[in-house]
Amino acid sequence: MSPHRPQADKLSASIMCSRLGELANEVCKLEAAGIDSIHVDVMDGHFVPNLTFGPDIVAVLRCATSLPLHVHLMVTDPGAYVRRFAEAGANSVYFHIEAERYPWRLAAQIGEAGMTPGIALNPSTAVDLIRHIDVPHVLVMAVEPGFAGQRWLPPTVHRVRELSQITRGRVGIGVDGNVSPENAALAKAAGASLFVCGTSSLFSGDDYASEVRRMRTALSFDESPSRHSAS
Repeated sequence: MSPHRPQADKLSASIMCSRLGELANEVCKLEAAGIDSIHVDVMDGHFVPNLTFGPDIVAVLRCATSLPLHVHLMVTDPGAYVRRFAEAGANSVYFHIEAERYPWRLAAQIGEAGMTPGIALNPSTAVDLIRHIDVPHVLVMAVEPGFAGQRWLPPTVHRVRELSQITRGRVGIGVDGNVSPENAALAKAAGASLFVCGTSSLFSGDDYASEVRRMRTALSFDESPSRHSAS
């Protein structure tokens, strides 16, 4: 593992939960509301039973915002997408360890492309699998990947706590899936520091700034966090 804990973004907006017909405008509104980064879910219809965004959408988002763009690859062949997402302007790429036979190699490939690598873990995947893999970020799925609006799986808190103990603060831990203010607070207490906000929090209303404040209040975050971190 790396000798120090990377500085993670705090609140990340899952853009698949936004008003997709107004994507560029939505990103601008989220940036004005104080969100820290944009989370882009990429699904191929094979690894998960859904289809969403690709590199061209990331390129559009890159033109619309200076916020970090976090790409979450829910695909069967994540290595095939690295170069295109780097060219599109992504800042970091999470890949599912369940889909990758050689995670060390892929993490290095992502880094060599100028992006920050991260590993995502499905709810049924043992967190111990990442013990000997050197990545700065791990994303713990609190729902089965593929669709928004699912219920939070109760074992998530234990999994975050176990991962925090394994990595001993050297890895930034994120949670993704039904991250309501209440669930986010539980995950933070267990060791999480990145919270992917979707329909249960940020996009539950029309006032994104109010929802951001509500999340930060629940997490007892500073109302004026350092933004635009290069994670």
